[in-house]
This record gives sequence, structure tokens and C-alpha cells, in this order.
Amino acid sequence: MADRGERELRELTNGDALRLLGSVRFGRVVFARHALPTIRPVNHIIDGEYVIIYANLSIVPMHSDRQVVSYEADTIDHETQLGWCVILTGTAEPVLDPDEIARYERLIDPWLPGARNRVVRIRPDIVTGIELVTKVEVDQA
Repeated sequence: MADRGERELRELTNGDALRLLGSVRFGRVVFARHALPTIRPVNHIIDGEYVIIYANLSIVPMHSDRQVVSYEADTIDHETQLGWCVILTGTAEPVLDPDEIARYERLIDPWLPGARNRVVRIRPDIVTGIELVTKVEVDQA
């Protein structure tokens, strides 16, 4: 087993959290289904301040125009156990404009299996992120 050394947890700024979220193409959306929290894997991209997910109707059922959801993505190295985690909460709504749908379909690389028939835009209200890094010793000279 590799020597992991001392580590520390750092809070990420909203900008850094969204930048890291944009560096990966896969995450987990959390939504209410039959009044219970449900988590499903989806592909995503970042478009400005929005998270755009491409999913099928059974993964992200929306019974109204908008629904509060959470979204999580992370990258953790199994050897060093260093990495980051970003969680956001906000309002999700289906993208209905055909031109926007076509644009997002070109940008999102759906590698998860199954049909994709819904593009959803998440507007984050709360963005939290943490990063687990190697602790840097500060010289007290």
C-alpha cells in the first residue's frame, strides 16, 4: 500500500467546483420519486452556470415543469485517496427548444446505455465542493 501522508480537506469556491464538475462527463442526479430520494447516473456538460444532463424519462421523471434536484460528481484516486467532490442543488427543467436540444445532443457524449429522450437544465442555487489534498507544511521561520 502506498504511503498516503497527511491529507487535508479544502472547501472549493463555486467557480472551482463548477470547473471541476466540467472536467468530468458523468455524475449522479438525485430527485424525488414516489416521495423518496432516488439517485441515477447520467451524462452531463456545463453550459455557463447550468448543468445540462441527457437522460431518459424513467431516470428523471418530472411531474411538473420544474423540480428541485441535487447533482453530484467526484473524482477520487484509489491509490492516494486524494480527489474532489462537488454537490449542487437547484431547479431542474426540461429543455424544450428544438435548437437547444440539438445543440446539447451534439455536445453531450452519452456513454451510459439506453435511449436518451430528455435534455434537462439544472440551475444551481447551492454549490458545495470539497477537495482532499496532500497537506502542505508551512515553514514557521
